[in-house]
Amino acid sequence: MEFENIYTFLENKYGENVNKKIEYGCNFIMPEVDISKDLLNDLYKKFDFSYLVDIVGVHWPKRDKKFDVIYNLYSIGNKIRAFVKVAIIDEKIETVSDIWKSAIFLEREQYDLVGIEFKGHPDLRRILLPDYFKKHPLRKDFDLKDRSWFNDVDEQGLGIKYSK
Repeated sequence: MEFENIYTFLENKYGENVNKKIEYGCNFIMPEVDISKDLLNDLYKKFDFSYLVDIVGVHWPKRDKKFDVIYNLYSIGNKIRAFVKVAIIDEKIETVSDIWKSAIFLEREQYDLVGIEFKGHPDLRRILLPDYFKKHPLRKDFDLKDRSWFNDVDEQGLGIKYSK
């Protein structure tokens, strides 16, 4: 199975709502957000992309579509990798945890670090940072110098306070 065959199928089914790009030897599929879940489901069912390697969220505060959600997929049977890159206006997109169970943890990580909300996720909560941490450190507008969050909670009760 070649990437071109997969893309031809997707182009015939979704038309102008999907684009492709091959960059640095990587196959990118770029669907509109409203068809992205159906397209991902097609890749899983019709082309054996059964391995969801990773989900990555990227924040672009100066763009109209402020976030990208990138799904790194691998078809073990076809020995082909594809990246599905979905640009979204705000931080909300549908979950794919009903397609790949591993997405439960990958989506929680992106929610925690970038603040992307996956609608329909069965257990969307922080996975790496403590609950009292109110911000998302991988957003481009996260202020590294302001450490006011550091003093919000003394979780060990040691009376430790950050001072400038």
